[in-house]
Amino acid sequence: MRKFLLVVALFTSTHTFAQDFMLQAWYWDYPSVTPYGFFAQQLAAQADAMDEAGFNWIWLPPTAKGSGGQSSIGYDTKDYYDIGDYGIARYGARRHFDWLMDSLAQFNMNAVVDVVYNHRDGGAPEDNPELENYIENLDYNAVDNGANAFPSDRYRCFLEIGGNTGNGAGDYYFKIRSQTQHPRFFGKPYILTMWTNTVPVGSSPALDESEPNGGGDCGEPFNTYELGRGMRASIDNGGCGIDEFKLTLTAGDFNPNGDTLWISLWNEGASGFGDYTDHYVRGLWNASAGQDIQSQIKYQSYTDFTNMPSGRGGMDWRNFRPNGNPTNLAGDWDGMWFFKDIDQNVQSSRDTLFEWSRWLYEDIGFRGFRVDAVKHFPPDFMGDLLDYLHDQGIDPGMVVGEFFDGNPGTLAWWVNAVKGAMDQDTRDNINIRVFDFALRQALKDACDAFGYDVRNVFNAAMADGNGLGGFDVVTFINNHDFRYPGQEVINDPELAYAYILTNNQLGVPCVFYPDYFKNRELAADIKALMEVHQRYIFGASQRYYLNNFGAGYNRNFISGFENTSLIYQLSGSQSGRNVVVAINFAGEPLRVDQELQMDGLAQGDTLTDIFGISQFPYALVNSSNQIYMEVPPRSFAVWVQGDLRNDLIAIEDPFVSTEPMPQAEGLRLFPNPAKDQLQLQFDQPWHGAIQVEVFNMQGQRVHAEQWSGLSTLERVPTSGLTPGMYLIRLRQDNRQATLRFMKQ
Repeated sequence: MRKFLLVVALFTSTHTFAQDFMLQAWYWDYPSVTPYGFFAQQLAAQADAMDEAGFNWIWLPPTAKGSGGQSSIGYDTKDYYDIGDYGIARYGARRHFDWLMDSLAQFNMNAVVDVVYNHRDGGAPEDNPELENYIENLDYNAVDNGANAFPSDRYRCFLEIGGNTGNGAGDYYFKIRSQTQHPRFFGKPYILTMWTNTVPVGSSPALDESEPNGGGDCGEPFNTYELGRGMRASIDNGGCGIDEFKLTLTAGDFNPNGDTLWISLWNEGASGFGDYTDHYVRGLWNASAGQDIQSQIKYQSYTDFTNMPSGRGGMDWRNFRPNGNPTNLAGDWDGMWFFKDIDQNVQSSRDTLFEWSRWLYEDIGFRGFRVDAVKHFPPDFMGDLLDYLHDQGIDPGMVVGEFFDGNPGTLAWWVNAVKGAMDQDTRDNINIRVFDFALRQALKDACDAFGYDVRNVFNAAMADGNGLGGFDVVTFINNHDFRYPGQEVINDPELAYAYILTNNQLGVPCVFYPDYFKNRELAADIKALMEVHQRYIFGASQRYYLNNFGAGYNRNFISGFENTSLIYQLSGSQSGRNVVVAINFAGEPLRVDQELQMDGLAQGDTLTDIFGISQFPYALVNSSNQIYMEVPPRSFAVWVQGDLRNDLIAIEDPFVSTEPMPQAEGLRLFPNPAKDQLQLQFDQPWHGAIQVEVFNMQGQRVHAEQWSGLSTLERVPTSGLTPGMYLIRLRQDNRQATLRFMKQ
């Protein structure tokens, strides 16, 4: 672990750089309510810190509110056009979200929306004839070849009773069986539950079936079923394979003028395709009518999205698998991996998703798209979507797909497949990217796996001979998917960040919100690494992996090891300076004489230890074209060409230790926009010294004064300010509040 003094950095001037850095500005268990208000309000309050660090792409969580409401992260997408407009979302209400977007725009940061194109959830039940067709006609051979049963938790059956249906009081014998009788399904558990509109499901625990219960057709007894209560059973193996349940409906169990008997056949404890089964009601004997009425059973799926609160983005069962189009519900594209699987080959599905994407860009103001789970729908859909956006005059600056796979060949295949589906003019204007899971795994192994040869990292990246270039890739270390113990980079993740934040040709680096805003020591490292990139590495056209396998550059290790060190050199940057980076994954100091690539260098040249962590402030290129480098255990260092001892980059805490001011919750600014003065109205007087500061959008302080206390109405002069956006900050002890206002 790095042990450096963290210098407190106060509010400093903002820098503008061309280098792209992305921040994933959320995490899986982010709180709905924070000391700043809702999470969107917290992000808005942190916008200045994001900008000051150098982030220009801010990845926000899914905006479309999920079916889980305020508790949902949003991947259970329900209403595409509900951004907290119709009840609070996880991040807040629409007004809080708009405030966040305005705050990002004020700092010229681009918002990236997390979009879910492959599934949807929270639809109303609707009759689905193609679902019935799939379930009742699934074939043994198809299952043998990998076809899957439709998930039992995503549909229900029903039988009309009462009225003129011919189904009234009396005995009904339900015969439940595997459709294919494939051994893959034998022994799998399910729960039978039936209820009517008159008799709902009760709270009594489920009963257990008693075997054998194949019924009369099998020469076996049946089980008696109790309306409104669950019955645990399992798929029978061999024989006639039937579970028979007798339900007796009395006159009080249903409305005689017309009612519905609802039937649920949930697989108990289903945790994936392997636990879902192809059971269904194969026969239904109405004893009173003396006939089998199985054909009267109908199926409903929860796929009616035609009556969303927003009134937009309608879909129905035709947009989801199975819908009559060929499918076996298997594989990455057709599999029911999450919720209700959208069929992207249906034109109305495309129209809905294309128009939603356009709305997110034009109406909401997003300038980038992080696309979830792209392995689960055809890449030509992604290409066609980007063609559509480009034809509408929309060229998002960030489009990155999440293809959760560590195989670099698979990742490269997806990017190239999307490009192949794009028109040439679209390819000329939009870069399609993929997250580099392969590099991320190599960096995790380098940090966490004892004995791992870290030089493998040099060959792991998509941009290092694995089929893609830096413009096709986003690199990362941690994200929301690695939320279980051991999944994140555990030991010294700053070493992994050092690699992606200095190796400029790997792709756009993405920093995880908790790594920056919840770990102040790690934030100090990240900010310093971003600054050295911005100053000296941006635009570097050449990189040399000096200690890679067979690299051919001489070195002499005084301490440290070949297989625990990453040493590389960058040149051709806009700064005109060579940069050498050394990352030491060993538990002892790295001391090495390392030969350099001499293009742009000469013997006797100085390279400065830009972070000042070595006992030697600079290194000299000797007659063997080598420099001597020292790096502490489990640490990194960067040497920059030239004598820069008066321009070092401090590894400093980027945040002032402050808390939000409870008194500021009722603070109101008016008029806004302001002319000659800005008035601040408070719910109650404050006591004690208060520092008042006004900053422009370049981070320059343009006004400051000290108040010894304040009443419920105070004034700040603004007549001397040029028109534009400003921040006003109030500080008292370790508490502060920052708000924005416009000067006319």
